[in-house]
Amino acid sequence: MSLAGPGCGFEPCKPGIPDGGWVMKKWLSITLGIVTATGGFLDAGTIATSGESGARFGLGLIWACLIATVAIILLVEMMGRFSAISKKTYAEAIRENFGFKFYLLPLLSEVIAESILLAAEIGGIAIALSLMTGISWRILFPPAAFLVFAMAWRAPFDWIENAPALLGLVTLSFIVGIIALGGPSHQLLSTLWKPEVKQGELSDYLYLVAATLGATISPYLLYFYSSGAREEHWTSSSLLLNRVTAIVGMSFGSLGSIALIFLGAMVLQPLNMQASSLGELGLSMAKALGPFGALLFAVALFATCLGAALEVVLGVSYNIAQGFGWEWGEDKKPVEAARFNLVLIIFLLVAVAIGLMGIDPLQLALAGSTVIALFLPISLFPFLVLMNDPQYLRDKTNGRFSNIAIICILLIAFVVAFVSIPLEILSGGG
Repeated sequence: MSLAGPGCGFEPCKPGIPDGGWVMKKWLSITLGIVTATGGFLDAGTIATSGESGARFGLGLIWACLIATVAIILLVEMMGRFSAISKKTYAEAIRENFGFKFYLLPLLSEVIAESILLAAEIGGIAIALSLMTGISWRILFPPAAFLVFAMAWRAPFDWIENAPALLGLVTLSFIVGIIALGGPSHQLLSTLWKPEVKQGELSDYLYLVAATLGATISPYLLYFYSSGAREEHWTSSSLLLNRVTAIVGMSFGSLGSIALIFLGAMVLQPLNMQASSLGELGLSMAKALGPFGALLFAVALFATCLGAALEVVLGVSYNIAQGFGWEWGEDKKPVEAARFNLVLIIFLLVAVAIGLMGIDPLQLALAGSTVIALFLPISLFPFLVLMNDPQYLRDKTNGRFSNIAIICILLIAFVVAFVSIPLEILSGGG
């Protein structure tokens, strides 16, 4: 996911800019916001859960994807509004409003969950490179990790948020694949409202519901988005960009996830393939568009996992640096934010250590998504307080609808958290 747009929050960055030029820049920012949010929606977690959902249960989990999309739209819009008005990041506000000891609780949950997910994202990059080169993904895992490090260490923030997301627009080719296959049959469409859950598979079905919510409503997105708003100096005049990026960008982005469910259901389910690896998911595009389709899937997997890996490693590094009151910023030289960059390196090494255990990235992605689901209430609870505090938001606090929406999201998160671990045990990790 991306903030998108140049960093002056629609306010003229230099005096003397004509009104027409300012308006053009404003709408270019909105357009870039939609495009990059669309391309940056998917990651290893959403690809894994979407592909396996379609392969095992047809279209019977699209409802969970839609709920998760609505939730992330609401949360992203609120997070952008909060940071633009308060001039504070989410991590800073948690520590300031709830105290340092409370802050350590969501921080610990975040580090545990996101270290697993980061290992999965790096593994996804390695698998994408493997699909392109024929070299084992295990051999390509260290180079993939180095690529993430190099970009996180030296690339400017605009490159990190926009480049992988723009390349990730290849995910829209999944829709072309559905059309090339002739579209879903009437029998398959009936699984939208009548999922095919066989005897003994209920725990697997509910586990994938939990993983779908955890994969889409990932707290690292909120920390990254909040920090990016400050990196780009958003103000109250940025609220339109924020709202359009959240609503339109995330909605279009979810099409890639839903399209993967359709492809898995149309190609893999009839073959009794359960999408047990990320590489296996590419077979659906290969059947639809031949070798070119397989290449498109590899490019999409590379772009989405690279973008997500950068957001995860930066999101956690932002979180820790802001919570401890250290200097931070992707556009600062490493020496100017030394502890921020040290955390980045250590966290990346932890993820590499997990990845080098040889666990398949798809299984890591599912496990990471489930752990995220477990900790969602801890990460989201402070939202309810902060979004209604006029000290931070002045006259831009949540209305009744937004408050009800947050409460519903917290209730969903609590239920998912309560069942996610026993479901993983019962289903054997999906």
